[in-house]
Amino acid sequence: MEKTWKLSSFDLFSLNMTIKGAWIYREAPDFMKMKESLAGIQELYPHLGGRYRESIKSLVWDDALAEPLPFVHCDLGSHSVDELSGGCNVWQLVKPFDQKGFKEGRVAPFSAILAKLKDGAVLFVQCAHATMDGATFYRLVSEWASLYRGERLTGRMTVDQSLIPAPDALSKEETIRQVQEKGWLRVGGRQLVKMMWNLFRNSMVKTPFTLTVTQEEIGSVRMASGAGTNAVLTAIAMKALSRNMRGERNFKLLFVADLRGRIEGIGEDFFGNISQPVAADGAFDPDLEVSVLAAAIDESLKTALASGRAGDNVRLSQCSSHYGLPYFYFDASDVNSSDPGTIYVNNQLKFRACELDWGTGKPARVFPNELTDMVKFWQPVSGGPVEIIFGGLAAKIMRR
Repeated sequence: MEKTWKLSSFDLFSLNMTIKGAWIYREAPDFMKMKESLAGIQELYPHLGGRYRESIKSLVWDDALAEPLPFVHCDLGSHSVDELSGGCNVWQLVKPFDQKGFKEGRVAPFSAILAKLKDGAVLFVQCAHATMDGATFYRLVSEWASLYRGERLTGRMTVDQSLIPAPDALSKEETIRQVQEKGWLRVGGRQLVKMMWNLFRNSMVKTPFTLTVTQEEIGSVRMASGAGTNAVLTAIAMKALSRNMRGERNFKLLFVADLRGRIEGIGEDFFGNISQPVAADGAFDPDLEVSVLAAAIDESLKTALASGRAGDNVRLSQCSSHYGLPYFYFDASDVNSSDPGTIYVNNQLKFRACELDWGTGKPARVFPNELTDMVKFWQPVSGGPVEIIFGGLAAKIMRR
């Protein structure tokens, strides 16, 4: 029997993107055992074997005719663990996910490769971002490893798109009234042109800029400020970017928030895309002492999430997009520009990717995706320093 899983507007926004991760191990997991446990993942989430059908904007599959999820073995025996862990672009070593094939309905939204090294292995997992955000992606791989280790999963993710707020929950008139009342930006042709131009220019900057922050430095600022790690790293990133920009300014802040548990009906186990940008209140002076700046950012982040505004914005965004209204809750043209007034931060530390253990030990190094987030936080080795990764035009600014 044919089944479908409809993509939401959040999913469709990511239709041209690939979400992925790479893990290097000194002791290789067993390929056949991994393949068997991946079959267990497919039983839990059969839509991962589906095919995208553009006419209905959905994944389509038939459990009775399901093919195994794509997982292959290859030989990279001319490379060593230490060589690849030292900074090599590992993504150049394997074929990229066939994004075009996914959009045309020819390939599944999931694929993985286990590559043999001279003294270990690399696991590459690549998925269509249209089917999952980072929280889902890393939980999916973690569940795969749990099955491999012979553990019983205590729960599974909820695959139910109907939980996302309906795009027609409000009338067009009510949507307009609310977005205007909340002071949303009316997006005109000028902002659209600037945003598209910035996106193009960002895509041209292929090499990110990485700033390494030690655990001692993070701990020192945390103690002085009382702020959490996310706010501390944001303050450090904000000050570093400001030092390389011309003129003085205060920055607005957007941060990616996992909205599971923050929108009515969507629990922590939701499978899909529900991580969205949230705007922090006010503007921040990068010339402040780092501990003072971190404290201000921390308070603003907590207020933004506790206010319920993030969930309200998601509901309104769905309706605004449905009716084709030219309103948005932040100025997207001011992000990822050559002279930004807004900093966009994606904190990926919460995924604990560096701790993925197949029973053979934690990774020697973990690599993030190559999406050009303006700023992302990443920990490549468990217990080690944190990387602040500037992408796109932000990387270009940092190289001045």
